[in-house]
Parts: sequence; structure tokens; C-alpha cells
Amino acid sequence: MNSHASILQSIAIFIQCIIVFLATIYSSWTEAVALSQLYIIAQCFGFFAILLDNRRGGISYMIEFFLLFFIALPALLQVGKRTFPWFAALQPIHICSAFGILAISHIALHLGFILRSKYKSKPQANTHENLDNKKAVFYSRWAWSIAVVSTLFAVIAGPSNLLVARFELADADLGGMSLQFLFMCRSLSLLAMVMLIFLIKNTTSKVIKRQNVYALLMFIPIFLIINYLPALPRFILFGIFIALSTLFINYFSPKIKVLVAVASVLILFVVFPTIKSLGEGELDTTGLAQRTDTGTIGNYLMRVDFDAFMQITSTVQYYSTDVGPIRYGENFLGVALFFVPRAIWHSKPIDTGEIVSTGLGFLYTNVSSPLPAEALMGFGLMGPALVFFALAWFVSGIEEQANSLIRVSPKASSFFLYAITMGFIVIIMRGALNGVAPQFATAFLVFFIMQFFKNKKVVVNGIRN
Repeated sequence: MNSHASILQSIAIFIQCIIVFLATIYSSWTEAVALSQLYIIAQCFGFFAILLDNRRGGISYMIEFFLLFFIALPALLQVGKRTFPWFAALQPIHICSAFGILAISHIALHLGFILRSKYKSKPQANTHENLDNKKAVFYSRWAWSIAVVSTLFAVIAGPSNLLVARFELADADLGGMSLQFLFMCRSLSLLAMVMLIFLIKNTTSKVIKRQNVYALLMFIPIFLIINYLPALPRFILFGIFIALSTLFINYFSPKIKVLVAVASVLILFVVFPTIKSLGEGELDTTGLAQRTDTGTIGNYLMRVDFDAFMQITSTVQYYSTDVGPIRYGENFLGVALFFVPRAIWHSKPIDTGEIVSTGLGFLYTNVSSPLPAEALMGFGLMGPALVFFALAWFVSGIEEQANSLIRVSPKASSFFLYAITMGFIVIIMRGALNGVAPQFATAFLVFFIMQFFKNKKVVVNGIRN
């Protein structure tokens, strides 16, 4: 980390510590507004620190982007206007406590990055990781198989559930496992696409490269059907773009991250609303300029798409007023065992957002549950610190392996994990975990199964990894 990034990170941690202290004594609306202002300032420092840090890549960028533009900025406007998504009537004492939980999460995140960088092994030479023919053949066969399986899952989900706009999907007949297959085919299709493009770019064998080009050309139309743009939530759509962009963009370069940040803001506030309008059949090209108006953006941030802070505050209210018990980690266990059908596991965990909303008497319960809220419900007050420290440790390890400043060409398995984590991290951050698990955990499960067979093959053949 360069000195400028280190200074910005230190300032962010210092302000977050102040927020944690103030959150324990603040309880009025005026004080809640003050905390919202402090939090967005701290988050800006954290965001710019990530942009300038050449050791932090795309996953870290996406985490900070989510915390700034999906939590901090909407919270500033919503608290200031005392108006929240889903017509929630939040109390200032719970709002102040929510900022304290967010600050604890952010401090743990930064400390995890700092300690992981000190723990890591000695720097490696800038070398080229040769993707030999045996590895290329192994990964090619898996990429083709994953593409075929994702296609089969799409067929099971049915074309009537694929080629519909998002607002129509809620009324579609998704009985049984259709919805799960829909989520799983999207997850696997992204992994297959990342693998195919990577292999085409890095395989030395012309024969294998040509085979993967043919496979990619055949899979692209299927991929576009599976990931029909108007049907995708913006978090999944953003994840697809960002995951595929890792194949062409170096997210460890500070200059590139700054340019990506500008592009991300335009995508969030101009492109995504346009795509949503297209999906609803309401696209008005004459109104595109109005989307950049500050008043329009302000109203946009009051929508249910930006309910993350409201859900965190509701979870704090649920927890602090002892409406119901915490989950003792079962929400995270449900993610790990997402593939077990509810018909077999009758007590399979349901969404945290649904539990909180039902407990507080909300009419609409199919809502998000951001990771700080999941951590609080899963493990109590220590949850946010533990979960975000572990997240930083995990992410830092992935980015260290994939850092193109260390390796001219990253190791294939490291890059696959880096790309899909970058693509799914916003979904993980937003939650609710038990509701969105098939959308991200399917790809991770298949990836680790693939690595298991790769390592087993290496051991059997007596080849050193």
C-alpha cells in the first residue's frame, strides 16, 4: 500500500471508531443525521484508499462501492428526510445503533486487510504462470461440462421463466424447484463464460484454443438467454459485467480503478434505470438527461432498491428490542448447505430479512438482509466484527494470488475464484443470504469440486502442484 492509501485508510478507521463511540450515546434525530454525515465521510476515505491501493483488486473495490453507494449515500438522504423504503417507521435510537454496527463492520474489514497483508508470505517474482496443455485440457473439459449443465438447468427452469422481464417474474409460475434451477443456471453460466474466455486468452495450444473458441461461440446465445438483461436484478447484472471485465481490466491499477469508479457511477444512476425501464416497457429516450439531475438521483436513492440501510436498522431494532432470538449461525449454515432440498431438510433456514420483517409486523417480507445484519443475527454483537474480519482475510488471500502486478499471467484456478467472487460479492453483501445462496454458492461449489478433482489427479499422477 502506498503512503496516500495508508493515510486515507487510517483516517477512515479513526472516524469509524468515533462513530462506534457516539452510537452508544446518541439517540435523537439530530444525532442520527450527524452520524450519517460522519459515516459517509469515513466511507469516502475508505473508498479512495481502496482506489489508490495497488494491492487491493476488484473484490475489495466492489465491497467499498457497495458500502458507499448502496448504504452510506442512501442512508444520508433517507435519514435526513426521515423517509425510508417500504414505508418503514424507524426510530433514531435504532438508526444510531445501526451506524455503530456498520462502523464496527468497516473497522474489522480494514483490520483484516492490514493483518492479512502482514501475515502473507514473502513477495513472489513477477513470473508467467504457464498454462500447460494438461491443465488446459482439464479446465476446458470442465468449462464445457459446466456450460452444458447450466443449459440443462435453464431448460428445467423453462423458457417462460427465462425470457420475461423482472416485474413479470414475480407473477410467473415458479412452483417447486424452478426458481432454484433458474438461479443455479445463471450462476454456472457465468463460471463457464469466465473459464472459456480465460482459456482462449491464455492457452498456448492452437488446437485447444480453437476448440474453446467454438465452444464459446455456441454458448454465447445460450448465455444471453439465461441472463436475459431485463429479467436480471441490477446486482446480478452488475456482477456479470464486472466478472467478465476482469478478463480485460486490471483492477489492481489505481488509475484504472479511478476510471472504473466513474463508469460505475454512470452505470448505477443512468444505465441500470434505463435497462429497468426497458424491461418494464417504459423507456423514454428523451428523459435520459434527467437521470443525471441531482433531484432525480435523490428520489432514485429513496426507492426500495436502496433499502440496505433500512434493513440493517430494522435488524438492529429486532435484535435490541428482543423481538426474537438470534440465529446462532444457522443462516450461514443454510448457505453452506444450500443444495439440500427443503423437502429433506424441513427446518432449512429461511431468509433473515423475512424473519425480521415478519417479527416487526411488516406487510412485505421478501426483502434484502445486508451482510452486517446477517452477521448481527447470526452471532450477536460480535458477529459483524468476526464476519467482516474473516471476509477481509478471505478476499485478501484471493486478490494476492490473482494480483497481476505479481504475476504476468495469474494461475488459472486463482483467477477463476477471483473473477466469480468479484461477480457475486455485491449479492453476498446485500443478501438475504439464504434467499440468494443458489445465485452465488452454486458456482463456488462447482469450482471447489473441480479443484478437488484437479488436486486428486495431481496426487495420483505424482505431479507436484
